[in-house]
Amino acid sequence: MFQIKNGKQYRDETSRKISWGHWFAFFNILWAIAIGSRYAFIIDWPHTLSGKLYFFISLFGHFSFIIFAIYLLLIFPLSFVVKNHRTFRGISVILATIGCTLLLVDTEVFSRFHLHLSSVVWNLLVNPEKGELSRTWQIFFAPMPIILLAQMLFSRWSWEKLRSLERQRWLKFVGVFFVCAFTATHLVYAWSDAFIYRPITMQKSNFPLSYPMTARSFLESHGFLDKNQYSRTLEQEGRLDALKVDYPQHELVFAKSAVKPNIVLVTVSGLRYDSISVEKMPKLTALAEHSTQYLNHYSTGNQDNNGLTGIFYGLNANYTESLLTNQTPSVLIERLSDKATNYQIGVFSDNGFKPSLFRQSIFSQHKLSRKKKTSATTVDDFLQWHSTMALQNKAYFGYLDLHIEEGLNPTGYALALNKLDDLLSKLWQQVDSENTLLILTAAKGYYFDELNERQYRSYFAKDIIQVPMIVRWHALPIGKIEKLTSHTDLLPALMTHVFNVQNPVSDYAQGTDLFDLNGNRSWVLAGNYRWNVIITTDGTQYHLDRHGNYQKYDRTYEKQSSNSPPLGLFLDVFNQHGMFFEK
Repeated sequence: MFQIKNGKQYRDETSRKISWGHWFAFFNILWAIAIGSRYAFIIDWPHTLSGKLYFFISLFGHFSFIIFAIYLLLIFPLSFVVKNHRTFRGISVILATIGCTLLLVDTEVFSRFHLHLSSVVWNLLVNPEKGELSRTWQIFFAPMPIILLAQMLFSRWSWEKLRSLERQRWLKFVGVFFVCAFTATHLVYAWSDAFIYRPITMQKSNFPLSYPMTARSFLESHGFLDKNQYSRTLEQEGRLDALKVDYPQHELVFAKSAVKPNIVLVTVSGLRYDSISVEKMPKLTALAEHSTQYLNHYSTGNQDNNGLTGIFYGLNANYTESLLTNQTPSVLIERLSDKATNYQIGVFSDNGFKPSLFRQSIFSQHKLSRKKKTSATTVDDFLQWHSTMALQNKAYFGYLDLHIEEGLNPTGYALALNKLDDLLSKLWQQVDSENTLLILTAAKGYYFDELNERQYRSYFAKDIIQVPMIVRWHALPIGKIEKLTSHTDLLPALMTHVFNVQNPVSDYAQGTDLFDLNGNRSWVLAGNYRWNVIITTDGTQYHLDRHGNYQKYDRTYEKQSSNSPPLGLFLDVFNQHGMFFEK
């Protein structure tokens, strides 16, 4: 008889704890929604009504699901394990307080770095190499006692009022609303993803632990979506979750410049850092000996668009997709096109300006030929145009976009370099003059390994991101420069020394002045939409993904184990990462 009574008492107590847990979960859903609403003031706010409505639907749907899932995984099992209801409620209060505090901290992390909390970010906050940051972040733990008090008060009140609360029926309707909001969040996002509706897809990473559903494979298999057309659209217009950019951050102010050199910029996609040698390109190497060579120079990415982002915008590659989506013009091309400078602009390409950044953003105001030509024909076309400019005695900006054929083996690549050596030396000798600034570099390097698309996205060995940078200009001393440099450094150099911009570099670029030969950098950044790749002076690389996880590689691109990440370095990168995203 005693056992039956004891068993009935256990069931009643457990049932009561489960019932209380529902109300406690509902209370914390409201807490999470209230705190999560702060993301509305942080994110790139959508400008369409549907985009704004989606934010609120996802706010209710996402946090109600997350909190209820935590309840099912943690608090619900405790209802059966912990017999004492005070202990049970105490543990629940502590877990809820920690969760709400972490969410509050995450909103600030997202505001500053455009990242959500991860193990690396957490280590950075609580144990940084720069101690003042730790003291700053302690402020965001200050509300923790208030949250704890509120949780304790509601815990006690709801336990005492549980019988009357159980008679309330409206909670079921609220639950149905949350389920509908959660379902709508994923269905609407799946539709927007399939039909490229950016006011909604750009909200993919608004909230922590957010992984909206997509249905591309399903739609493709049933003939509702053309996979090839979809891929072409993304390539041309940028990824769906690209953020808006605030570039430049302030209107640029220029002083009258005493110099107005002709500018010739040549990029050769596929030209590796070790190509400029007597054995491989003897003619170009001889000419480079009378120029300024940057021997430790890196592209901003492993694809043409990523490298061009650094060259023409002075920005790291994680801005490429946003520049495409927003069709953001380059401050360099805008200045060259300004009537105040009156530069004549000529642009030439051997592959019809295939990289989408050309048509979508960099030269969107110029008519570009889609016709593919040989590199020899392209160089001849440029030299003919150059001769016309010389006869008219007009200042000009000439750009050549050349490419080395992909898929070559080392022998085929050597033959391609030999032909290119003749073309570039011919071009060099004809345009070289006292009043010409000649720049030769590459959007990316070249690799011989067979990599699939997914492997290539994560491949950042020296052969693909370290590239030549040769500058021929009378204002620069002849010699080889050993300091660490990046494509992001070229734009500040041109804007400062040619156009005499008065703004600080941080208003329009993330690099430093390439022509300042005395300055030193301890790291540069390469990457793509998925990775930030930090390259240090000794060639060590740290790969950071969008979630704050990292991998370490030595100078030979061998993966290394690392239990103590350089948190001070990561802090510098995180601070720079989102400085031009619109807030």
